[in-house]
Amino acid sequence: MLIEARDPANGPGDRVLLSFTGVGHGLGGVDVQQAEFFSAGNGFANTLFLTDITRSWGNALDFEQIGAALAPYLEGREVHALGNSMGGFLAVLASHFWPMKNVVCFVPQYSVRPKVIPKEARWRDYRDAIATWHYSSLEGRFAPETQYYLFSGRKGPDWRQWRRFPEAPNIANVLFPDLGHRAAVHLKRAGVLNPMIEACFAGKFSLDWLNGISPYRAEFRPSKHGGPSPRPAPR
Repeated sequence: MLIEARDPANGPGDRVLLSFTGVGHGLGGVDVQQAEFFSAGNGFANTLFLTDITRSWGNALDFEQIGAALAPYLEGREVHALGNSMGGFLAVLASHFWPMKNVVCFVPQYSVRPKVIPKEARWRDYRDAIATWHYSSLEGRFAPETQYYLFSGRKGPDWRQWRRFPEAPNIANVLFPDLGHRAAVHLKRAGVLNPMIEACFAGKFSLDWLNGISPYRAEFRPSKHGGPSPRPAPR
């Protein structure tokens, strides 16, 4: 895990943001990983950019060791996390190990292990390189004291992922019918990405509010029981 801190550990402020990087963006046929969501941590005491350079969805990482490295930055502070795609998976996974108030994810995976989701055909080279599956999926990794906001597109193969996320009062599973895996890119271009993230961190997110500012209609994922997914618990 590559850890990059925006500011020193002993700076003022009581909130810190963990921004998890995805597998990267293709440049000349090569996926290049770069720190993401630079401005999302404005107003936070610090932003820590975390990159799984093995692209293992956490399976090659030692979270106890990483937690020890992060401790000087996190102790005594309210922790929030953010991630896109693999970064979203890692943000949820990390909340199983370290207390967090909010986790915001864009197009996260529930699992990339073929045994769990057999027809998930993306990221094959990276998945094949995972020698041992310590974290086959996010089953049992959602902490009851953390509020989760999962934003996904209904277009494309992500439906195999978002339909598997559990239903709970602290999990908002939000879909954009007209967007796909590049949902965050389109939302950023529309000028609504940062306001969405800020609203989630402030505990002020609502579907009505989002549909009032976004050119892309959003909806809660249909519940397995026939209704909408549970809304975030009042805070």
